[in-house]
Amino acid sequence: MATFKISDNKDEKCRVGTIEIGEKSYSTPSFMLYTKEGSPINLTKDLLNQLPHEKTHSLQLLFSDLFQFTDVLEKFEKGVHKFLALQDHLLFLLIRDSSSFVEAEFNDDSISVTTRKGKTKITIQDYVKLVKIIKPDFATSLSVDIPWETSRKKATKIVNSSSIWLERFLDSNITADNINTFGVIQGGKFDDLRMKSLQDLLKNKDKLFGTILSGFGTGETNDERNQIIKKLIDELPKEHVKLISGVGSPEEILNLVELGVDLFSTNYPNLMTEWGNALTFNFKFDQLKESTDDDDDDDVENKINLWDSKYVIDTTPIIKGCDCFTCVQHTKAYIHHLLNTHEMLAEVLLTIHNVSHYLGFFEEIRRVIKDNKFSEYKKSFLEKRIQINYNSNNNASNINSNNNSNNNEK
Repeated sequence: MATFKISDNKDEKCRVGTIEIGEKSYSTPSFMLYTKEGSPINLTKDLLNQLPHEKTHSLQLLFSDLFQFTDVLEKFEKGVHKFLALQDHLLFLLIRDSSSFVEAEFNDDSISVTTRKGKTKITIQDYVKLVKIIKPDFATSLSVDIPWETSRKKATKIVNSSSIWLERFLDSNITADNINTFGVIQGGKFDDLRMKSLQDLLKNKDKLFGTILSGFGTGETNDERNQIIKKLIDELPKEHVKLISGVGSPEEILNLVELGVDLFSTNYPNLMTEWGNALTFNFKFDQLKESTDDDDDDDVENKINLWDSKYVIDTTPIIKGCDCFTCVQHTKAYIHHLLNTHEMLAEVLLTIHNVSHYLGFFEEIRRVIKDNKFSEYKKSFLEKRIQINYNSNNNASNINSNNNSNNNEK
């Protein structure tokens, strides 16, 4: 079974933790790599193992993806780690797809799972059986996310159903298969329902490895999200790993880490890749402290779009000094060429960089927490990010104005 060791941080709620399972050790706060059909997007096993900053990674496995080949896994009998050649990494079985929120149907005894073959109803008995076949390191109890603005009646129903399913999931002796369970807190926008879900979960707190703060990233504001999460984390056991799905921009990460969230199930780096963006924001605390409002940030961006024709002959790496494979071996011009010729290698190289960059971001977050400087880091990071966005918007406005002036003259 897994253990979670926490480093003390008396001044702030944010903390650095270590998840240990067997010989594998994984540091938090961090984020789970997004997968499709059980495989990291655009990353082979070799590329995954060569990513900088961390040796062991955590991967989100989507239940609806694995459900489609559980018959194969049942015949294989050795579990999903060996089937996917991911023995060196931690595998989390989740129901919520962090790439896009789609409301799932449910009733008192089952949820609806959508696959390529259509919709299938999954009861708690089905779910227990399938989890034991899949054999992940960590699994969520049965539940589905609801939109923020859902009705009170529906929110009450999912709170009650999730509590019953959690009891039955734990009664199945799931820990005998070395599977660590995450309970789920539901309730939508209703504080009292969130607290009821929390109290139901706490009845089994000693049987749980962690808690999923569910139903966020579905239409709420940042303030609404932060207010509820603060209340929940104040009541949750310190030793629980706190996980959230569906949110993951740098600003959201820092706000939630400050509140005590440990793990993020997000596809943010992959989303940047889909759009042809490369992450370039500066996350190094020492460099952020050295910069001032007087610095020339006109050429500094939080991300760059390599579809842009200005990179057609740019022979520099995405970030000078970045030690990911993409930046060490290739140039912006080459990736721009690959994008415009629709070569799959473009997405592979962008994924390597964007995932590596985000891993480095979290590594820096852990470092400043250990140094008791997280609040100062967050302030510096956000100020710089806002300043760069402001400069970028001004530059874009100036370009549009000049174009309009030229058109008027014509």
